Amino acid sequence: MRSILLRASAAIAFAGLLATPAAALSGGSPAPAGDRLTRATVFITSLTPTARNRAQVANCTGVLIERDLVLTAGHCLADLGGPSVVVAQFFDRSNRIAETIEVAAGAMHPDFAGRGDAENPRPDLLGADLAILKLATLAPKGRRPIALAKRPVEASKLKSILAGAGLRTPADEASAGQLRFARVNAEVVTDGPTAVALGTTGGAVCRGDSGGPVISSGGLWGVVIAIVRRKNLCNSTIFMAVVDPESRGFRNMLARARRG
Repeated sequence: MRSILLRASAAIAFAGLLATPAAALSGGSPAPAGDRLTRATVFITSLTPTARNRAQVANCTGVLIERDLVLTAGHCLADLGGPSVVVAQFFDRSNRIAETIEVAAGAMHPDFAGRGDAENPRPDLLGADLAILKLATLAPKGRRPIALAKRPVEASKLKSILAGAGLRTPADEASAGQLRFARVNAEVVTDGPTAVALGTTGGAVCRGDSGGPVISSGGLWGVVIAIVRRKNLCNSTIFMAVVDPESRGFRNMLARARRG
């Protein structure tokens, strides 16, 4: 498990900087108020100090799978270069950031071996691009976890929805932070406990949408892990990790996340 060092006062101050309304997920449509996926999806923001009193800001999307556990992409944790302030932010009925909770710790998938490259995506590695964050406190009242699909491959064949809060306008960092949904057509392209699905969306997935949940009537079956081409930082063709809750790697990750 990779621990994440937190400073409460810095997290609270930083959260205030992110309260300005913005848009997200290029294309798609605004997330419906009160929808179960809306209530479960979070925007993850990390602040990592760099040289000369500066800091690097990174964003991802994630989803509650327990009242204090958030599933996201593994590279969202791997990209942290040092002691970082990490927060999970919940959306209000207008799909804007309303409540913030610190992240206490994180657990990587034991088979994670780095993110895929745009020119050589390595689908055999992408399926383990998963992590679970443990919140410092339980999610706010009214927030409900999304159940993991018991048969994720079968669930991926059903009509699916992606949630994301990343950039809506390529290269415009101010355009992130509002939750949107997009339809996904997916096909599982690798086998095994870390399977990968290739899909296309009704919008374009952008930076900050990594870790976004993909669900169908069968439950939460996938997590956004890579954009096939990085042209303009956005694309409608994406890779998704197929989440198998019964696999050894996922159960190991879940157990470590629960321990904090």
